[in-house]
Amino acid sequence: MSDDDSLLDQADALMRRHRVYVAGAASTEAEPDSEAGDDDLPLLTDVVGAEPTSETAGADIDLERRLAEHHAALIHELETWLDEQLPQLVIRAMDGITDHLVTQITRRAQEQLLPRLDVILKPAPEDFPQEDFLRGNDEPSG
Repeated sequence: MSDDDSLLDQADALMRRHRVYVAGAASTEAEPDSEAGDDDLPLLTDVVGAEPTSETAGADIDLERRLAEHHAALIHELETWLDEQLPQLVIRAMDGITDHLVTQITRRAQEQLLPRLDVILKPAPEDFPQEDFLRGNDEPSG
């Protein structure tokens, strides 16, 4: 039964702590059976973290410095890699584009331009009568 009483006392202490926080007033009752280390719940006024010491501040500065060095090294590696790789990749891509462009222009010229040029360059029969060509006259009769 003493375990039950201890548990109830801890629950009462927790509720009093909560009421103090909500109401903003301190409890005037003394807690007869509670001990300081009974429960492991911290109060809102308990200090959980410690103030930074000169040792931790120095470690933070060292960490920031190392991060900055790593950042600079990463940037340098990326720039170096891009300087080496990017021109080659662009040249390969441009060669492929050039080859494709030449193929497309050649195909379209054969399909579209040559027939149009044939129409323009083909002599009309009325421009050059056949009998003049057959007789060897350079000038058309007219």
